[in-house]
Amino acid sequence: MTDGVLLREATMDPLLEGYDLLIIDEAHERTVETDVLFGLLKRTKAKRPGLKLLIMSATLNVTKFSDFFDECPIYTIPGRTYPVEILHSRDTTKIGVLKSSYVTKSLDTVMHILSKEVRPGDVGDILVFLTGQHEIEQACQELKKLISEKKKAQHESSSTSSSGEWLDSLDQLQILPLYASLELLDQTAIFGPTPRNGRKVIFATNIAQTSITIPNIRFVVDSGFVKQKMYDPLTGMDALLVVPISKAAATQRAGRAGRTRAGICFRLYSKESFETDMDEETVPEIKRTGLTGTVLSLKGLGIMDVNGFEFLDRPGQEELSAALRELYMLGAIDQFGRMTEVGEGMTVFPVNPLLARSIVEAKRIGCLDKVITISAMLSIEEPFYLPRKEVEQDAARLAHDQFYHPSGDHVSLLNVFEAWRDADYSKEWCHKNFFNFRHLRLAKSIRSQLRDIVDRKPAHNKDTSTHSNTDLHVRDKNTGTDTTDSKQSTTSSSSSSSSRLIRQAFSQGYGIHLSKKHHHRQMFYHYLASTSSPSSGVSAAAPSSSLLALHVSPLSALYLDEERSMTKLGRKVARDLEWIFYHEVVYNVKAVMRYVSKIDDIRWVQETMDRAKLFDRGDVWLNGERSELPSDKEIRDTAASDEDLGRSSENKRDSGAISSEKESDEQAKKRARLEMIEAARKRALDRRQNRP
Repeated sequence: MTDGVLLREATMDPLLEGYDLLIIDEAHERTVETDVLFGLLKRTKAKRPGLKLLIMSATLNVTKFSDFFDECPIYTIPGRTYPVEILHSRDTTKIGVLKSSYVTKSLDTVMHILSKEVRPGDVGDILVFLTGQHEIEQACQELKKLISEKKKAQHESSSTSSSGEWLDSLDQLQILPLYASLELLDQTAIFGPTPRNGRKVIFATNIAQTSITIPNIRFVVDSGFVKQKMYDPLTGMDALLVVPISKAAATQRAGRAGRTRAGICFRLYSKESFETDMDEETVPEIKRTGLTGTVLSLKGLGIMDVNGFEFLDRPGQEELSAALRELYMLGAIDQFGRMTEVGEGMTVFPVNPLLARSIVEAKRIGCLDKVITISAMLSIEEPFYLPRKEVEQDAARLAHDQFYHPSGDHVSLLNVFEAWRDADYSKEWCHKNFFNFRHLRLAKSIRSQLRDIVDRKPAHNKDTSTHSNTDLHVRDKNTGTDTTDSKQSTTSSSSSSSSRLIRQAFSQGYGIHLSKKHHHRQMFYHYLASTSSPSSGVSAAAPSSSLLALHVSPLSALYLDEERSMTKLGRKVARDLEWIFYHEVVYNVKAVMRYVSKIDDIRWVQETMDRAKLFDRGDVWLNGERSELPSDKEIRDTAASDEDLGRSSENKRDSGAISSEKESDEQAKKRARLEMIEAARKRALDRRQNRP
């Protein structure tokens, strides 16, 4: 099973009494789930001394694992490897400066290996570590071009010297890319046998460092860089950055040259850079990623004080606080950090918490099946496939356009999946329409898993939302079922009613990603209404990305450039394009929103706005700081004794309202009631503490 599956089992069986022995393999990968599992297993081991744990790691630093688990014994199993000669660059330039030239230097090194290090008849392939798909494809094309130019120059000079013999030996050379999103068919050549008198040059991402083993590698070219996703809790954004690798990663890369025979590793950085500029170990994922899902899991396990949870490597306080804030904004925890009914419903779904919240809402308003499908599509890598050849890319974009919906990317993803389903999940359909078959197949598997969870656990049939009148649907108070016209849940995804329902459900999960179009520039900005600072329009509950220019991804259905604005789809997209929500923001050269959809009615996110106001007042203790919580009776008694509270709250109006549409009296009463309850809860706490 995966570490995530075991984590979910722990929510139902905290002592894991169904197991006597647990083996955690690939511990050196240090995923977030694995690190949380380590902390849980340490707690479980203290309560169940008879539980046996076996931690298997390929890292050289196993002492950290031993120290964490109370200095447990270490057993070392030597692997069969061959000697690897390490050759560092003589250039003493700092590794940070190398970032602008490592691709070119990698190509130069490959040409050196082909011309100087190997002879005709020698065996052994070349593995080059680069950072991403784009530069790998670029390197493949550049190497082909370099070899072609060398051959052309040799032919024109009519040289018969031995110095040109190495070029003649390259007729059987295979130049291959390797990255995670590569089509399965393109990967087979990498693992197949090398042709006789031939050689492979494989340009790969970090996937070739630990995840897979490529046979017959003799030479490794280590660029010294890797692309990592880094989370900034202050902006709430993921930045995909090219950063230097660690010493441990460099050692792993070099080891790839010594699996089947003695090899050579060419490092493009100096020995001094290796010793002084590189960290000892790769920064664990838990210290560079958002922790909302992690904290939700811990809350689901009954751990109120997540700040006190023992991690193998403790994440930063800002990351933990940001996760608690986000869970509160989602309604997964209340102001005292206690799990709500909505939060409990979210924990059963093994997806991003924002998706889980959307699924819970979809169950409530009657569009569950479609939202599950879209959630599965949002849980995979990019399903849209752009060919490596530029001549085919225009055809791919035209093929993709037919699935775009003017409301945005969420319904567009549903259109893709349903069209693929109608084609009997055909691989040929994917090739014809330029979609990644392997990724769509994974989405189908995730969808089945989510559907099984819903069918197996029919909880939360009742209304799990704290509001009842801010949406456009009425629920039967006795049965909890959706009394909206049932035809809406079975209509085509492209219909207006179905599209609205879908986006209304997702707005509950992604209301914290609300963005408003700038009036004068082609950009958006993050927005959360605030009673504490209405002039700025920014809430303390919002990340500081409020101040950043956010741009729609060029791959989005809502992307508008001059050419697209003239099309029929472009004109529909431009209509009412003021409020949107996004799945994520990735920062590279600029902040780009991925998977964006329109918000038709700002009331869809009103509940998130209300929580933002309470957060701004500071009336929240999300890590369980208030251990003695008032009972519901105390809250009611406090509210009843404060006669002025209800009247004053009822007359409040939000001066920072973001909708030009006048609020209904019913909505105002609902929000006043929410504020009154929260104020009464605070006063009840104060009265309890002031008792003699």
